Order: sequence, then C-alpha cells, then structure tokens
Amino acid sequence: MDFEKLSITDRKIIVGIDFGTTYSGVAWAETQRPDRRTTVTSWPISKSAREGESSEKVPTKLRYTGDDVQWGFSIPIAAPQEEVVEWFKLIGQAVTTDAGRAGRNAEGLVTDYMSALGHHLMYTLREKLGDSVVKNTPLEFVVTVPAIWSDLAKDKTKKACQKASGLSATSQPVHLVSEPEAAAIYALHGLDPHGIMADDTVVVVDAGGGTVDLISYTITGLKPILQVQEAAPGSGALCGSTFLNMRFAKFLKAKLGREDGFDDEVLAEAMEVFEKKVKRQFTLSAAPDETFTIPVGGLANNKALGITRGRYALKASDLQAIFEPVVLEVIKLIKDQITASAVPIKAVLLVGGFGASNYLKERVRNSVDRRIQVMQPPNAWQAVVQGAVMKGLANSAPEQLTMVQVQNRKARKHYGTEWRTRFDEKLHSHLKSKRQWCGLDGCYKIYAMEWFIVRGDRVSENEPFFTSFVWTGLVSQGRIRKIKMDIYSDRTVRGAPVARDDNVHLLSKVEADVSHIPEHMLARRQGSDGQWYYELSCKIEAVYLSASTTYTLLYNNQRYNTVTCEYV
Repeated sequence: MDFEKLSITDRKIIVGIDFGTTYSGVAWAETQRPDRRTTVTSWPISKSAREGESSEKVPTKLRYTGDDVQWGFSIPIAAPQEEVVEWFKLIGQAVTTDAGRAGRNAEGLVTDYMSALGHHLMYTLREKLGDSVVKNTPLEFVVTVPAIWSDLAKDKTKKACQKASGLSATSQPVHLVSEPEAAAIYALHGLDPHGIMADDTVVVVDAGGGTVDLISYTITGLKPILQVQEAAPGSGALCGSTFLNMRFAKFLKAKLGREDGFDDEVLAEAMEVFEKKVKRQFTLSAAPDETFTIPVGGLANNKALGITRGRYALKASDLQAIFEPVVLEVIKLIKDQITASAVPIKAVLLVGGFGASNYLKERVRNSVDRRIQVMQPPNAWQAVVQGAVMKGLANSAPEQLTMVQVQNRKARKHYGTEWRTRFDEKLHSHLKSKRQWCGLDGCYKIYAMEWFIVRGDRVSENEPFFTSFVWTGLVSQGRIRKIKMDIYSDRTVRGAPVARDDNVHLLSKVEADVSHIPEHMLARRQGSDGQWYYELSCKIEAVYLSASTTYTLLYNNQRYNTVTCEYV
C-alpha cells in the first residue's frame, strides 16, 4: 500500500517487544518509513561483546551473581539452576507471587530484564540511526502479552515495563497488545491477496513457548486496507513448546540419569541442541528408527542405550512420544476454535516458534477438514514482534499507517458488576433467602449481577460499553466522598449467571474521588422510611482493548478519568 507522508513533527520510532516465556524479540520502524520494519538480530554474549550472537530472538533469562546481572545469551549454558530466573513459573500465571530472586518479586525481575533489553535496544538504534536521530525522536513501545494471562498479570507487566530504564526514557506510555492479535496482523497482511476473498474466515494459531493462543478472523474488506473482525471469542491454553522441553528433559533423565557423568551441565547442553535443532528438524515422515544426535559429553559408550563417542541417538519413535501429547492439546484447541466460529474456515495459519514446527503442521493438516488450508507464514518466529510494530504504527497515525484493521473483537468473558436490584419472584426465586429490605424504595432487594459485556459480544475500541447504577447513602451519615465499583469477570463457556457464584471472580476495584463536587450538586431523595438519602445516578464507561479493559466514571455527564483501577 502507499503511505501518506507524515510531517517531521509526527516522526516517531515505534518499538515492538515480544516478551516471551522462553525467547523475546524486538523490532522497530520509523513512522516516516513504516514499510521498513527492522528486527534486532545481534545480541551480546558478555558485557564487552555487544554483538556476539546472531539470532532473531534472545533467551528470556536473567542470572544474578552477587551484584552482577546477566541476561539472554550472556548466561552460560550450565549456569546454576537456582540462579537463573525460571520465567515460565514466574511470568503470567504466577506474576502475582512475591517469591523472587536477588530479593526481587516477579515485577522486579521483569523490570530488570526489560531494562537490559532496553539498553541494548538503545545501543542498536544509535548504531543504525545515529545519536542525533535517537536523541531527538520520540520512542513509543508496544509490548505483547498472552491473551490467556490474567488482567492482573498484564497490568503488572505493563507497570514493570514502564519502570524499566531504556523504556521509561520516553514520555509516551507503554501500550499492550495481545500476542495472537499482533501475530494475526502480521500473518494476515502477508497473505496472498489473490488467495483470499471477502467473507473468508481464517484461524490464526499463535503457538509460542508457554502459551498457544487462537483467534478466528473473517475478512470484511480487502481494499484499500485489509479489514477483519473476530468470528468467535479467542481461546488458548498452556501447551506451548516449553512443554516439549519439559517432556524431553524428563525422558533424558529417565533414560540416562543413572549413568556416570550425567549432570546438570550434560542436560543443559542436550537441551540446547534439542531446542535449536531437533525440535525444528523433526517431521511426521521420519521413520521410527531414524535417529537425531544429542550431545552427552562425558558419558561412557553404551550401545544398548545408544551412546557412542559422547553422542546419544534419539529415535524418532521416542520423539513422537515426546511431541504427541502436547500436539494433541493444540489440535483440540484448533478444532474447538473452528467449531466456535460456526462458519466455513478457509485456512489455519500457524505462527510463533512452535508454530514453525513441521511436525505440528503435518499433524494439524491430517486432523482438520481437507478443504482447510494449513499454512505457516514466512518468518513465523517474528510474527508477534512484527505485528506489534504494525499495531504501534497504526495507533500513532490511524489514517495513514494502518495496514490491517481489526474492526471488531469478540469478548472472551463476561464483565459486570454486582448491585442490589428489586427482588423478582420469577427471576430470583432461588435467591429468596438472601433478600433484604430496602428502606429507600420500600421493597425487598437482592444482590445480582449486572453484565455490561457478555462473552461473545462484539466489542470495539471505538465503541465503549456503559453500565448505569445509583450510588446511595444516608445523608445523616455524612456526604459521599468516594464512589467505589467492583468489576467481576466470568470466562466459563456458559450464559451469564444471574448471581455471583464460584466461577465469577473479582477482576478489579474501581474508585473515584467525588469530594470536590459541591454539596448542592449531590442529588437527594426522601425514602419510604422517611429518611433522606443521597442518590447519585452514575455510569461506568468500559472500553475493551486488545489486551485489557479500561474504566471511566461519569456523573452528571462529567467524566472522571482519574478513576483508580486496581486489578486483583
């Protein structure tokens, strides 16, 4: 597409960061040359060697030794396990834990890693663009997070990134985008324009290290830009390629763990070869007796075990046993997503590091309808970080730099609040024992859910949702100074429940200070019990973004954007 020229005052450097479980990637582009997206491929192997390793990504690892912090490729293969941050356990599902290394909690570890990444990014930009350009051009960051992470994990990751040196130097905020949406933007933009048509639906499978996220998109427009909307709520699970590594490690320990010389260093070297070579070479067509060489230096020859000259011959049949349980989980996710879309699927696009696996591609192809194409877009490992840059470009200049427009999304879960409502025998008979008398209205009321977004609802960043409520309080107990709202969510595949139960979880606490509103502007009403009550008719505006939801309070049609929102 042709990009309209931006003025020099609009010039920015957009940086995409794919913060992954096992590997992380960085890419950037200038708003004046958005078609030139550059991936960082040179990484340090020590403090002195700033460009000693060439790779599309860098390991998401930190190592603390006293006051020294190492990261990425600078960490020795056989570094003591207790000193290396195990990101899979700390990030995402466990990002709320207080347990950390070197006295840091999970957020502190993220900040340390992002600081190291940020410093290397700034070094790279200065080398490519020059000191003057980097110093005088605003930077804007787009960080990707798995869609299946909790809102709390995403929020903590964002705050940790904002504290990271190198990233915090810009006055622009750090934006979040979900990994599958970023991957989809890149993959859909790269589709053969002659191979897709309006109303075609594709399933994008972002199979990474820890997570596998899926989204279905229906093509709604082809020109002047590709326009899509979600065909079904996204889905995902913890079944990425990290689980292959875990299964391989368990297999190797069971097979060779009792041999003299087998230790953590041998295992680490074997894991590196499995990660970089074997996983990527294995195909479904491999004969059961075909072998893949794994280094096991220091172990004595053992023909029965398959050890010769410090090498272990790993059979394809064993590899299949390692792969199959994880691959079956991914296939189930794909089939469920196809079913949920409820429309014919034109293609399944596999992206991400695990998505580049030939074995996975072949197994998926054999498991879905033959009419569905199964494709691996080029540079699948870069799909997320490249898509993040494209999303950032679109955000900075929507009219000029949007390449793929996601018009609508499908809500992944129910969002709502809990308020007292008038008791209705037909609707609330099962809650009769919980009803309470309301002195203001002179009737029985019960606590029930008020859902402002229901799972599967069509949602858009440009079309906020509103929920109205009345905040009351006895005048005799003093004027209202704060309005509080608890936001709940329910991601189970069911209709939105009438009342809160064990599947409805507290998502965030929203609080607004209204103490500055003059007393005479606070509405009052005399209740049926003769007492006077404050009665404030309010609204909460909810905006559903790619990787989060935001909330704004409205009272008397005035917006209170300084709402405090604490995720829990």
